[in-house]
Amino acid sequence: MPDTGNLSRATWARRSKAAPLRCCAAQRVDRPPQREGRIRSLPEGLAEGDGRMMKIAGLKRFHDKRDGVTYNYHRKSGIRILAPFGTAEFALEFDRIDQAHKAKASVRGTLGHLFDEYRKTPEFKNLKPVTKEDYERVMVWCHRLRPMPTARMDSALVTGLRNRAFDEHKRRFANYVVQVISRVFNVGKGLGLTTINPATSVDKIRKPTGERHRNRPWTSAEREAMLEAAPIQLKAPLAFMRYLGARLGDVRRMENSSYEDGMISFVTGKGDVEVTVPCPEPLAEILDQRLPHPKFMFVSTDGPWTEGGWNASFRKLRARLELAGKVKPGLTAHGLRHSVATDLREIGKTDREIADILGQRTTYATPTYHRTADMKRSNAKVLADLHGSGKGRSKQTAEPELA
Repeated sequence: MPDTGNLSRATWARRSKAAPLRCCAAQRVDRPPQREGRIRSLPEGLAEGDGRMMKIAGLKRFHDKRDGVTYNYHRKSGIRILAPFGTAEFALEFDRIDQAHKAKASVRGTLGHLFDEYRKTPEFKNLKPVTKEDYERVMVWCHRLRPMPTARMDSALVTGLRNRAFDEHKRRFANYVVQVISRVFNVGKGLGLTTINPATSVDKIRKPTGERHRNRPWTSAEREAMLEAAPIQLKAPLAFMRYLGARLGDVRRMENSSYEDGMISFVTGKGDVEVTVPCPEPLAEILDQRLPHPKFMFVSTDGPWTEGGWNASFRKLRARLELAGKVKPGLTAHGLRHSVATDLREIGKTDREIADILGQRTTYATPTYHRTADMKRSNAKVLADLHGSGKGRSKQTAEPELA
């Protein structure tokens, strides 16, 4: 029987139907004894059976001393091979798995390759677990487009994707598809994998007119009523969100070092953006009364706030104020972030200025926060700057006639 080390898997499979392959003594691999309970791996590319040994590139074998069983795997895909080792069925199953894995491999210049390379970047690896799962959901949903060359993708195609996502999963997921594609292409441009971003000019789908916003801004009266009724363990973090528009997740894990010498400085959990601002005087007065803790700025009477503990305490306070008629239904802690953005927009601040206060790296999502802003004050100021006081010009201020 010739040495099987140089035979292809297909040739080996055909020959093994007639007779089992057996190795000579020189081909055996000497291995030291193993300790009980440890799992060992055979040398790269070698596979051993009952008196048989074959050389298969891409095969991974593990022998478990605990049960005395040797397990066979396709190395790149991690799929276990169930057929008995040393048989034609084993070779055919390995070849089927290998071919299927190669068929899934992405080709450079395609959307699939761009997705695969994006998954290797720090931008993706550093995402929060929940955000990473959302990104994966979008990329898996786009699996039909993996062979699509990125050079052929344009705004019309992304708009079509957005519309199909809307039909299948409604508005929020459709907008998230646009967001993820835009992010992936931006990172891909930095990696030299593409020169375009087909999602840049694709608009998000807006809510239907009259549909209730999920995190509506709080009115001034609701903010004051909530702070007046809240115990200090709730009042301090609520005040922080009320004056600075910080996210609840950032507030809950904020440490004492974030507030020193009248300045507040922290790094957002979403986007990793540094925010440094002077502490407003009304907020400073409340922070000085907060419960002490050796590490965290905001704690409950039982220690650092947990998500469940915060939600339960906030719901009880909100329900009590709703029953008393001091606040309307629909208040959320995140709505305070919308309140700050709305106030800033109404006094004429730009999206870039608002994004800096909210701790956003880009202005892409900023309009979402101030979409309900009443622009009367800002518009009046703009027109006053353009046309004067707006009360009409007197004869003395009228422009002289040209001769």
